[in-house]
Amino acid sequence: MDVPSVMKPEPEFSVSKAFLQRQALFGGFNDADLDVVMPLMARETFAAGVCIVREGETGDRLYFIESGRVEVFKQTGEGERRISEMGAGEEFGEMELIDIHPRSATVRAVEPVVTLSLRNRDLLRLYHEHVEIFSRLLLNLAREISRRFRRAEERML
Repeated sequence: MDVPSVMKPEPEFSVSKAFLQRQALFGGFNDADLDVVMPLMARETFAAGVCIVREGETGDRLYFIESGRVEVFKQTGEGERRISEMGAGEEFGEMELIDIHPRSATVRAVEPVVTLSLRNRDLLRLYHEHVEIFSRLLLNLAREISRRFRRAEERML
């Protein structure tokens, strides 16, 4: 039997502006911009061994790892293949915010993990209410996806 993936979101928490400012996706954001984004974030806690997202499932959010480590797996003809490990300060799920396709990989907690997440419906809310912040976030998101693509290409060579 699988362990529940989310141990209740924390009802009251303080998102650290300093933490968000260190994230590539919030590059160029000032305090006022972060004041708009911070209430949209949700903190979630996952136990070691729990699948946070599963390859092939529909996702609706981007995760920023506040603490802990995760492993990323991809299904192959021979079974599950570990493709990377990520830790505090890194994010996953960004492709879901752009292409709205099923998850491209499974992400599993190696140890207890705390994340901040941003749902795609909150991204749409930013578009309607704060188009400049939305545009900056989307540009940063495109840059991050491009960086990851280039690193993947380099590893293939």
